[in-house]
Amino acid sequence: MRPQIIEDFFFKLPDNIPHYENQTDYVRVQTALVDYHDASRDMRGTYIKWSKYLAANPGASITPGAADGDGEKRLEIAIRFRFHFATYNGVITATELALSALDTIIDPDHEDPSDDVSDELLAKALSCVAFAHSELYQNAFKRRDIRVANDHLYAAAIYADAAISRGLTTPIALWVTSLLTRSGTQYNIDVRNSPRYRVFHNLWRAMDNREAEMDAEDNKRSAKVAKAPNAYKCAAKGCGVEGTSKTALPRCAGTCPSGSKPSYCSKDCQKKDWPVHKQICRPGSKNTAEAVTSADNSPAVEVNLNDPRALDGEISTNAGKERIIEIPHPGMPGGKLRIVSKHLSPVFLRYLKGSLTAAGTQ
Repeated sequence: MRPQIIEDFFFKLPDNIPHYENQTDYVRVQTALVDYHDASRDMRGTYIKWSKYLAANPGASITPGAADGDGEKRLEIAIRFRFHFATYNGVITATELALSALDTIIDPDHEDPSDDVSDELLAKALSCVAFAHSELYQNAFKRRDIRVANDHLYAAAIYADAAISRGLTTPIALWVTSLLTRSGTQYNIDVRNSPRYRVFHNLWRAMDNREAEMDAEDNKRSAKVAKAPNAYKCAAKGCGVEGTSKTALPRCAGTCPSGSKPSYCSKDCQKKDWPVHKQICRPGSKNTAEAVTSADNSPAVEVNLNDPRALDGEISTNAGKERIIEIPHPGMPGGKLRIVSKHLSPVFLRYLKGSLTAAGTQ
C-alpha cells in the first residue's frame, strides 16, 4: 500500500483580489468536486478564480434560482452554508443546512426536488455529502465517540461509492478510501474485505486505479533516479530531504568526479557532509553549492522548538524547487507519510521529519 501523501501550498494574493471568511475551505471543496485528474495544483490561480466568482455571485444573486429549483445553484448554496455559518438560529448546524440543500438534488422523491439533475451534478452532490460525513467522522473520532464516528465513515463510503458509479471520481471520494484504509491500519482490520465495506466495488476500484497511476509515476521517477542517484537526494547523513527533479537540489561545484558528485538541500547540509566528501573532492576546490536560497542558510539541527520564532522565514509564499521527505508512520496507509513541498525550507522539512517521526512512534 502506498504512503499517505500531503502537499502544501502557500501564496500571497494580489491586493485587488478579495478574500472572504472561510474561503480556504470553500475553495478546497470546489476544487475537490471535479474528476481527480482535472484537480488543479495551481492553488494560487484556483483561489483567485473562486475569489472573483464569489465577488461576481453574491448570495442574493443565487438564492432566487435556488428557490426555483436550479440544482447547480442549490449545490452552491449547500457549499456556502457549510462554510459561512457555525449555527443557524442557535439550533441547526451548518452541516445540517448543507445536507438539507443537497437532499433536494440527490432525492428525486423529495418534496421540493431540483430540476434537470444531470449525472455530473448528482455525482458532485453525492461527493459533497460524502465530504460532510467524512468531516463528521473525524469530529466524532476526536471526541472518542467511536460508534458515531463509524456510522459517519460508513455513510461517507456509501455516498462516495455512489458518486463514482455516476462516472465522477473526485478527490473527495479518494479521500474517503484514505480514511478507510487508515482506520483499518490503526485497528489492524482488513477493512476492504470486511462484510460492511467490501460491497463498495466502485470505491475500491477507484482506489486501485489511482494507486496504479501513482505507481507508474513513481516507477518513472525511480528510473530517472537510478540513472543519477546523487542528484535527487541530499548527501548529508540523516537529512532525508529529496528533490523531485535534478534541479531541486544544488550539486557540489567542486572538481570532484561527476559520477560521485553529491547534491545538498542547503549549505548547512553541505558543510555537515564536508568531512566525508572532502576525501573525494579534489584538494583546493571551492566546495560551494549552486543557487542556495537564503532560507537554506538557517541551522539544520539547532532549532529551538520552544521558541515560536524559531522557524520564522522557513515558509515562503513564493513557490521554489519541489522537495519531498518520507517519514515512517505506522498510523498511515503503507506505514509512511510523504510530504511534498515547494514552499517549506529544508530546515522546516527536517523539523517536520523529526517531530512527525516522534509522533508516529508514540
